[in-house]
Amino acid sequence: MSEPAIDIEITQPGRATGLYIPIEYDVLRLEKVLYPDAPRPFDVGILPKTLTEQGSPLRVILLGDISHPPKTQVPARLLGGFSANGAAVCLLAVPAGVDQFAGLNSFADLPDFLRAELLRCLEPPAASELQWLDAAEAQTWIKQAAQKYRLAKAKGYQPVGQPAWRSVDTAARPSGYTEVEHYTAAEYTFHQLPGHVQRYVGEYLADDERILYAVRRQAMHSQRRRSWLDREKLNEGVLILTTQRLIQLVELVPLGDSGVRYGFLARLGALERLVDVQVETLGDAAILLKTAWEAEDGLAWLTWESQFYTRSAVLELVSFLERFLPKNIPPAALRRSFLPAPSDLPPLSDPASNDPALVWAVHQRFTQALPGHLAPNEAVHAWALWPAWYENKGYPQVLVVTDRRVLILPDPALRLPCSLDIRLAQLAIPEYAGSILRSHIGFDLVESGKARRVQLSFPYPAVGAFRRCFEALRRCMAVLPLSRYAKV
Repeated sequence: MSEPAIDIEITQPGRATGLYIPIEYDVLRLEKVLYPDAPRPFDVGILPKTLTEQGSPLRVILLGDISHPPKTQVPARLLGGFSANGAAVCLLAVPAGVDQFAGLNSFADLPDFLRAELLRCLEPPAASELQWLDAAEAQTWIKQAAQKYRLAKAKGYQPVGQPAWRSVDTAARPSGYTEVEHYTAAEYTFHQLPGHVQRYVGEYLADDERILYAVRRQAMHSQRRRSWLDREKLNEGVLILTTQRLIQLVELVPLGDSGVRYGFLARLGALERLVDVQVETLGDAAILLKTAWEAEDGLAWLTWESQFYTRSAVLELVSFLERFLPKNIPPAALRRSFLPAPSDLPPLSDPASNDPALVWAVHQRFTQALPGHLAPNEAVHAWALWPAWYENKGYPQVLVVTDRRVLILPDPALRLPCSLDIRLAQLAIPEYAGSILRSHIGFDLVESGKARRVQLSFPYPAVGAFRRCFEALRRCMAVLPLSRYAKV
């Protein structure tokens, strides 16, 4: 009786792999070494030309001593598979024709540590629900999935993975390698982040943007300052390239034993403003990514330092970023962000007030005064209130974001001028911090070729209104053409 054989397509290597390119006849050159975000003693793949009830190919865990790059096809011997509640979870296989695995025929034949690692990554709803099926029983899954694929193809339907950072099945939380088929390689990186970092990223990303690439950074000491007494502590974070922006999202305070998520800091650049990308190595310990973002009067630099072992991932990210440089795509033609039409502004609110009448009176004063500060055809997209009690100011102020400017209006009853009036074309790099410790909106203001940081703190309970202001700010910046490109 012949052993059941299958051809697996690798989607997620478990260990470092080499990427080779042909340079001449029968000669390959090592282009780069790819390192997984979460090393595992096995690879994850799919069984091509199969389709499950969830609309995705059957998934396969491939054991072995070496890993294979994504898209590699590997002939394998089927050991069996796991099921939960009668549904297929994944298949288990070993490379075909390898004498080392000749004695492996079942999950029970694996070493204890490997069985524990497999079960940990599968994360079934309950241990009792996970069942092992032998190779003959698993073959039934394969035949059914292959038939479903043929029927779907005959009807003109091709299974397509959803390019979203959210799960296809929103009712089921993604877990381990069992959900790999739901995501692209970059989006799967999101689900390999620690839970608290996932929470920050999930809170911050907009629903209409998609992840193109993501690189995780663990906490480290900066290598840019050479004195060991003066090294800055860089907290854990993730560098994310989406269809709209490059985001540096960093945990403000490391998660302690209390489990409290104190908040995050996000600095970003709109892809429409990207003008330069550079990579530097800092000795043998760190790598530095430098990106330049343009404003009307100059540019500002955004830097990201991470461990040297992330170098291959950072260089891969650079290859994506270079596609958005002005030499490769006209900035006036690059519209990645979507700006909704202005709607009625929500009422201004004071999260600490117990007197609705007082808050309503403040809202009315600003509503009546706002049109007098606007230019013809200038549209307001968001606003937020600083109450009189905040920072002992003594009078309320309102942050206003229009399609052209960011303004701070003092209480109209005082007849004071605007305390801030900046054109969005002067801004280069917006920043947002949402934290129970400190929260602020910031941006790099570029004047006469020099950039300086402007930071607007706000009370944490008012995070909703100020978050809407920041979202409007970064979107308006993205879609607002700079004067030098206005006629392109």
